[in-house]
Amino acid sequence: MARFLLILSLLFSSLHAQEELVRQVYETKTNTWAQVTCLLGKLPAYGYAPVRVEMNNASKSDRTLTISFTSTDNSYGGSMGGQSDSKMTSSFSFVCKKGSRETVDFLVPLVTIFQSGSYGSSSSLSMNLSVSGYPSTSGSMTTEVSESWPSAVMSNTLYVPNASTLNGHLLSSHSSASYSSGDLEFAGDFDPKAMPTDWRAYIGQDTIIMTSDDWGKLDPGARTAILEWNRFGGKIIIYTTNASDDLATLQIEPNMAGKKIAARSFGHVQLVPLPSSNRLNAAATQRLVSHRGKSSYETPHASLLNDYAGSWPLHEKLAEKNFNSVFFILILLAFGVLVGPVNLFVFAKAGKRHKLFITTPIISLGCSALLIVIIMFQDGFGGRGHRILLMEIQPEENKAYIFQEQAARTGVLLGSSFETSEPTMITPVALAPSRWSRVVTNGQSPSTYAAEHGSDGLSVSGDWFQSRSIHGHLLKTVRPTRGRIELSPKAGAPTLTSTFDFDLDTIFYHASDGSWWMADAIEKGNSVSLSPTSEMEFNAWLKRIENSLGRHNASHLIRISKLPGRFFTTTEEATATETYGSIKWLSTTTIMTGPVIR
Repeated sequence: MARFLLILSLLFSSLHAQEELVRQVYETKTNTWAQVTCLLGKLPAYGYAPVRVEMNNASKSDRTLTISFTSTDNSYGGSMGGQSDSKMTSSFSFVCKKGSRETVDFLVPLVTIFQSGSYGSSSSLSMNLSVSGYPSTSGSMTTEVSESWPSAVMSNTLYVPNASTLNGHLLSSHSSASYSSGDLEFAGDFDPKAMPTDWRAYIGQDTIIMTSDDWGKLDPGARTAILEWNRFGGKIIIYTTNASDDLATLQIEPNMAGKKIAARSFGHVQLVPLPSSNRLNAAATQRLVSHRGKSSYETPHASLLNDYAGSWPLHEKLAEKNFNSVFFILILLAFGVLVGPVNLFVFAKAGKRHKLFITTPIISLGCSALLIVIIMFQDGFGGRGHRILLMEIQPEENKAYIFQEQAARTGVLLGSSFETSEPTMITPVALAPSRWSRVVTNGQSPSTYAAEHGSDGLSVSGDWFQSRSIHGHLLKTVRPTRGRIELSPKAGAPTLTSTFDFDLDTIFYHASDGSWWMADAIEKGNSVSLSPTSEMEFNAWLKRIENSLGRHNASHLIRISKLPGRFFTTTEEATATETYGSIKWLSTTTIMTGPVIR
């Protein structure tokens, strides 16, 4: 059976890497056509799909293009029996003038995959293209996903000669293990000359693989976007064609001449020699992509499925919700008495039974209204929650890289739409099953979401927040900032200056010589002289801080905590990415770290 699946994988691997969703010729004589292409040949388990829409309009009229997308998750052999579960809808439009050719890129929001069937799960994206004056057309693509196997994309330079071998090795080495069925691909493909220039396009991917020549072909905007994505925990693997290539010559880290491996914030970049044949060793490449050797590593997708369903600190801060059933029992008893004996022998007694058609609905509506009032009184309107941010400051880039975890309990909500305060990636997280949890792994209640790109951030509606529920979300954001921590160049105890526009709490500084320093606080725009401390004291502080985060983000903080030349602090005053306006956030704590500027 395993050999049969291997043969099928090798035969059809090229089919799985298709990126073209639609190509429709409307007028052959004038060569009027439209094409929709997914720029990365693999859909991730969450995040976005970068899509390019092209039209050559040689007709005599302007044409309006409207593209509608539906992203769905599916499982095979899971509790949903292979049926479609949750979905995310979005739509985009633009005008192509007559006699012109237009190319427009869109970021299509994807539903997060919370299915984990025994035979695999998949992310599907279907679309409908409508061009004014012409018949509509549709297309789709599907990618099998696994919480155990990272989502990777590979440049077509490497994909074409290696895809079949890599797919076959992945299947044969895990045919009886946890990497699902024979449709799971090692990686999707991409064209380096057509890579998107927004970091959000890559946020659902775990690994990007290419050659050093491919790296040089990237648009500067695409290169910047990939390096921004890398700081969130992504891994870049570059196969070099020149032995002298290093992180400095490739303009990845200018100060790392001679270095071929580096940690960049929460991510990693590695240079590997490219064989002259362009043929990669399947086993070695699989070890690189799977982070073999890091026993604590888990994919971000696995984190969304597992981390928050356990002992998530923010969920625990919400405390247990008490359900007072006494009022409901009393109302139901009163309803039974009123609609029964009182209704029959008082309101509609013998000879006046026709009044039952009036009194019964009135009693029912009255009891229903009373139940609604009690629910509103007990649960209230809006909701309450807690947020925690992990913020990595990169002063040389003037950027902050932010993970935001949030948990909220809602009462009665009067709407479902909101717009985030800045461009972001937002996804629900799976919580432990309960009467209040709406998003759980392999849930029986599909969720429906809608998302569009708004004027400030992401404009969404649907089941992001539901009445009388508990919800958890993870957001990732790149925010411009001039804030930094500066080290005064003078002898003696280090002096740090903060240029942030808010006060900071206890701050630790790990000097380049390995020594540790601290101060109790540092006010905005002010300087503070540090006192010596020990690594043990920092570790005790770090233990308290990391215990407030989800496991995956805590591992990011732990990994970076030993690097010298960095500061570590917290604040209650930093700005979070705003979501649903009716939620009252009882606490917003920000954990901050980053290099100290001399």
